Amino acid sequence: MVPTQIVILGGTGDLSKRKLIPALLDLFARELLPNTVQIIGLARSPWGREEYQSFVKDSLQEYHATHEHSDETLEKFCARLNYVSGSFHDKTSYDRLKNCLEEFDREEGAHSNRLFYLAVPPRFYADIFSDLKSTGTANEGESAWTHILVEKPFGHDLKTAQALDSQLASLYREDQIFRIDHYLAKEAVQNILSFRFANTLLQAPWSNESIESVHIKMFETKDVGSRAGFYEGVGALRDVGQNHLLQLVALIAMTQPESFAAEEIRSKRAEVLAALEPIDKDRLQTHVLRAQYEGYTGLEDVSDTSYTETYFELKTELDLPHWSGVPFFIQAGKALGKDEVSITITFKDVASGLFETKSCFSVGNQITLTISPEQTTTVTLNTKSPGLGYQLESQTLSLPGTVAGPKEIKNSYEKVLFDSIVGDHTLFTRTEEIIAAWKFITPILDNWHTLQLHTYTKGSAGPKQTIL
Repeated sequence: MVPTQIVILGGTGDLSKRKLIPALLDLFARELLPNTVQIIGLARSPWGREEYQSFVKDSLQEYHATHEHSDETLEKFCARLNYVSGSFHDKTSYDRLKNCLEEFDREEGAHSNRLFYLAVPPRFYADIFSDLKSTGTANEGESAWTHILVEKPFGHDLKTAQALDSQLASLYREDQIFRIDHYLAKEAVQNILSFRFANTLLQAPWSNESIESVHIKMFETKDVGSRAGFYEGVGALRDVGQNHLLQLVALIAMTQPESFAAEEIRSKRAEVLAALEPIDKDRLQTHVLRAQYEGYTGLEDVSDTSYTETYFELKTELDLPHWSGVPFFIQAGKALGKDEVSITITFKDVASGLFETKSCFSVGNQITLTISPEQTTTVTLNTKSPGLGYQLESQTLSLPGTVAGPKEIKNSYEKVLFDSIVGDHTLFTRTEEIIAAWKFITPILDNWHTLQLHTYTKGSAGPKQTIL
């Protein structure tokens, strides 16, 4: 197996501590990393290799203390760690990183695969893309690859996303680029494809012939907290709407691909995102709502007059014949009364014959796929109510998610990292998806200022106003 080097740009940041380092340890313990691997952190702290290894141990104790790996495994993992001190703005940092990479290659006597994970704020992306290439740090050796992993948000609007994508395309091949939406790597989200395409009962009615509406929500009890510096000026729509939630729309509405090939699945997702009906200025008041929780403007790094939304609602449709007339409701917010990420599909009420009477009150069936906090599937059906006559009542069947086992992926970044190493793009977004999503979102953002900013109390169900 070709030796592999994983470079985390931002190796001491919050994402690295909470997600990437724990994920890499779990992959290493399960022998899912290459046999010969070096993990390099690059950050500004003036450390050497031993200091970084100590930092990683402390981080694992703080954020991954229940990992249950032996001390021996932990020591072997930390022995694979290296560190380069430097700034993303300083080209000499990339020279030092290149020397570190080449020294490893000399020791192993082979050209290594190189994976660069940009765990940094998006404002650094453009410079890093360019400097990695211009210094030769991201060059591919003989029989080896270079992969570039980019965290969301990919751009700030349509114009910046197109510019960033154009720059990437000029420097790297598409097969080298992995645009991360870690939400796609969650087991419950991946299960949507199995749910939709592996069950006979769901094949025929999955269109406007039977479906009345689709409601996607992402509720969080956590407020913005210490992320205010990042969140201010970004807001909920950019943070989770443009990426996570539109990807859920794509998975629910896409037609069945011919195979599990990455490009087949990504093409089907892109078709849905390109079909999102734009919300122009005339429809903004009836199709979009934004709100901010009380107390947000009191946070550090937040202006007293901030109009950044912490909650939003959207109503849209798809310009596809088989989905025509079906509204998709998208709702997300922070500091709400419960944690829930779910997709609810409401079917048309088709009670007929004996049950199509004034005394029989039927409702459309519902299927709810709950992604978190627990993975469950519920189906609401009409059944006969106990007693005389033929009254109807709703009954709900609940199916729990897969029972946790040794193969369960608890940290979706395990899947992100593993797939980027083996070169599987299925759970990564491609250019067409990114651009289509921004084409839909940017006109809304451009007209945010024309919408009233509602407020809501922390711990509540959200604003009293709604478009749902």
